[in-house]
Amino acid sequence: MSRTAKPQNGRRRFLRDVVRTAGGLAAVGVALGLQQQTARATGVRLRPPGALNENVFASACVRCGQCVQACPYDTLKLATLASGLSAGTPYFVARDIPCEMCEDIPCAKVCPSGALNKDIASH
Repeated sequence: MSRTAKPQNGRRRFLRDVVRTAGGLAAVGVALGLQQQTARATGVRLRPPGALNENVFASACVRCGQCVQACPYDTLKLATLASGLSAGTPYFVARDIPCEMCEDIPCAKVCPSGALNKDIASH
C-alpha cells in the first residue's frame, strides 16, 4: 500500500506546484500590466534640457536640487524612490507641466556637476 501512496502524493505535489506556478505567473502578468497602465496614465518622465545620457546623468548628478529651484515655471521635480528614476534626480512630466525651454536655460546654468550641459544655454 505504501508504494501506491507515494506516486499519488507525488502527483498531488506536482499538480499543486503547477497550479502555484501558474498562479504566480498570472499575478506577475497582472502586476506588470497595471504598472504599464499607470506609466501611460502618468506620462513619460523626462530629464531637463541638456541632460547627459541617462546612465552618465544618473551618476554625474549630485542631487542638489539647484536645477529644480532655478526653474521659473516649477516644471522640474526631484525623483522619489517610488518614481522609477534615481532618487533625488530632476525630471518633469510634459503632460503635467511642459518644459518651456527658457531662452537662457537656467536649470542647466546652475548645475554644479555637469550632469546638465551648460553649452546648450549659449546657443
